Amino acid sequence: MAKTTEATFTDFQRLEYVQIAPRGALVAISGRNAQGKSSILDGLEATIIGHNKRDVPRPVRDGQKTAEVVNVLDNGMTLIRKYKADGSSSLTGKTSDGSKVAQATLNGMLGALGMDAGAFSLLDDRKQLAVVLDLVDLPFDPAKLAATQKDVFEQRTFINRKAKELEAQVARYGELPAAPAAEVSVVELAEEIRAAEGLARQQNDDHQELARANAEIERINTEIARLTKLREAAEVDHDNANDRIDNHAELPDVGALRQRMATAEETNRAVRTAKEKANLAFQLEATQEQADDLTKQLEALDKQKADGLAAANFPVDNMTFDEEGVLLNGRPFRKASTREQTIASAKMIIASNPELRIMIVRNGNDLDSDGLAELEALGDAHDFQIFAEFVDESGEFGWTIEDGKVA
Repeated sequence: MAKTTEATFTDFQRLEYVQIAPRGALVAISGRNAQGKSSILDGLEATIIGHNKRDVPRPVRDGQKTAEVVNVLDNGMTLIRKYKADGSSSLTGKTSDGSKVAQATLNGMLGALGMDAGAFSLLDDRKQLAVVLDLVDLPFDPAKLAATQKDVFEQRTFINRKAKELEAQVARYGELPAAPAAEVSVVELAEEIRAAEGLARQQNDDHQELARANAEIERINTEIARLTKLREAAEVDHDNANDRIDNHAELPDVGALRQRMATAEETNRAVRTAKEKANLAFQLEATQEQADDLTKQLEALDKQKADGLAAANFPVDNMTFDEEGVLLNGRPFRKASTREQTIASAKMIIASNPELRIMIVRNGNDLDSDGLAELEALGDAHDFQIFAEFVDESGEFGWTIEDGKVA
């Protein structure tokens, strides 16, 4: 674990010459605006992370040819960043035994968030989420879980849309009149009618034959003497005809059959309509069951995510995330107050457990007394050195910088 024991700034940005020997967890850099406070934080960052030409386009103080920042660490390292007037720079790093310290070595001693507690707030939602997920050991893959949730949600949306369509189709049928379970067979009705008509013709023929037999009996009776044998034969025919008539089945109601045939298509239409409605209702029920099943899958995925988040050890209390980004107290991180963002960012830098235990806070004035106390307590508890910048004109708060020097 390494912290700064002494830092010297010569002609760097607004600083003419400043030497500080920081002590304690919170190192306050104070003074009026445009006196060089930010230059101290920039210089510390430059010796450890490297020079950023965009953030610090003019590292050499006006009128000077060179600038230098020396950062002495308590692990025996000395880091020297030198600048020329053209903006070029070089880093010389050595250990107590004279070994060289390369930038790659310093990078390996830092966490993913570096040393600026404001850096996390400047990231977009996706990058913030990536940083937090890298710090948290979750029992599930957030990307895969989100993809599965999206897939199931889209399936349920499709199924629910289909259910709505089926529901509308079923509703269009309204209340149907009572109808038989099966359609009437017109062919079978026609066969029944033909059979009934055949029986009627047969009975009519039998009645005509009986009439003829009776007439023959009358004729034979007048000639009974002469036609006795003929009478006996006629009587036999008479008896036979009577027997057949006695054994006749009851005649079907041909009129009723014709009426059934006349209404068969209407009946069949009603049967088909009822079947169509029943089929759609069955599909609707099956579709609704499918939608319910997908809803249960979504609920199970939500529970898996909630259980995983509950079991995860986030670096910040009340921090979690959704598919869009990091949440703090249930709201997007960017919606949190500056104090909340600063404290949360500091906790995440600490959670990354870097070997270099140096942090800078550029917006110290955005912290109230409670926030400042919390920040200092974090430094004490985790052996961190926190350099914080404050606008203060009293000259009694921390290291006061005035006109590029320590006041």
